[in-house]
Amino acid sequence: MFFSLLPLILFLLLFLSSGLYFSINAVQNPFYQLSPLLIILPCIALSWILHNGTSKTKQSSFLNGIANHDILMMCIIFLLAGAFSEIMSKIGAVSSIVNLLLTFIPSNLLLLGLFITGAFISTSIGTSMGTIATLMPLATALSAKSGLQIELISGTILGSAMFGDNLSLISDTTIAAVSSQNADPRKKFYINAKLAFYSAVIVAIVLLFLGFAKANEIIAVEKYSLPLIIPYVLLLTLSMSGVGIFCSLILSILAAGIIGIIANPTYHFLNFTSDIIAGFYTMNEIMLLSLMIGGLSGLMGNSLSVLGKKLTIVLAKKMHNKKACSFAIAVIVTIFDVLLANNTIAIIVSGKAVKDVAIENGLPPHYTAAILDVFSCIFQGLIPYGAQVLLVSSFTGLSPFIIPQYVYYCHILLLISSYFLISLPKKMS
Repeated sequence: MFFSLLPLILFLLLFLSSGLYFSINAVQNPFYQLSPLLIILPCIALSWILHNGTSKTKQSSFLNGIANHDILMMCIIFLLAGAFSEIMSKIGAVSSIVNLLLTFIPSNLLLLGLFITGAFISTSIGTSMGTIATLMPLATALSAKSGLQIELISGTILGSAMFGDNLSLISDTTIAAVSSQNADPRKKFYINAKLAFYSAVIVAIVLLFLGFAKANEIIAVEKYSLPLIIPYVLLLTLSMSGVGIFCSLILSILAAGIIGIIANPTYHFLNFTSDIIAGFYTMNEIMLLSLMIGGLSGLMGNSLSVLGKKLTIVLAKKMHNKKACSFAIAVIVTIFDVLLANNTIAIIVSGKAVKDVAIENGLPPHYTAAILDVFSCIFQGLIPYGAQVLLVSSFTGLSPFIIPQYVYYCHILLLISSYFLISLPKKMS
């Protein structure tokens, strides 16, 4: 079983060691000197060698992993988000939005305002990737204008995105957790809401303190153009009204192009089309990396499922009580999220084994579903090679190892959720 994990272990070792090596040698952007897309190639080769079956079988497993619904969805979001960000920047919409926000929100309340906005969006649309794609194009400009660190703004947006990823009733992780455990979604939501609320209150206090401590006292706010803000308002409105993130982004891209052409005499249709392609190019590396990670997971699929069942049984059965079982479930889904860098897939892989052990130990399905969802989302917002952190990094140029330090919501949710596991009542309903 250990040998089946070697490709993932190799990826983590190469990724970490190369970044640390260039950091020690004071090279700028140390974790980008050796692309993760290059690092993953020998890991795929190793997994191919270790995978049982013919070359045709291996090829099928690899391609099925790439064709995973969640992987493809992320890739399309990457491309559309890149195009929208590029167009909004070129037509001057980003600076207009930033100036509008700074006109009505004091810089010392900006972090809290961003967190509340992101939490509302992510809960409404049920996707952390969509929330990041919506808010991150503003991050660099907001940092420059307000005096707040780009790391703080990025971590705040990422934390708010994970808030809804865990809590929303239409989130992929919620659907996967509830389905795998055959749980009541309303009861599961109540548990998640309680944990998210306590964590959000603490985060709000932290962000208020940081906002007052780090923001500039006086900001020269420039003029803004309301028409240029329309595509962004449209994106928010469509997303929160239940329209899928794909359609929301496409319609918002079209709106941005039309308004840009009307509002700016020097911006023409050919500029619009070239900006779409330029936006696609900015997301090439992260999109290809996601596809390769999906292929690697496909090659390792069966061994990961078997490993999940064995680990769950060993950890839970040796402890013989509900609290121990709940901790075992949290550990299992965390391990798989760290290995697979995808919280939905981590829940699916570990779901069946977790359900069997939970039934044997008398843990209600909605508790199990809540634990799976919470802990997979916590670490998805913290692993530097996860899609969410990489997307934030692609917008800001920050090292993916720096960003997780500032995702205060995930850190606090981890503490609150761990306390929840410790304080589980003997009788559960």
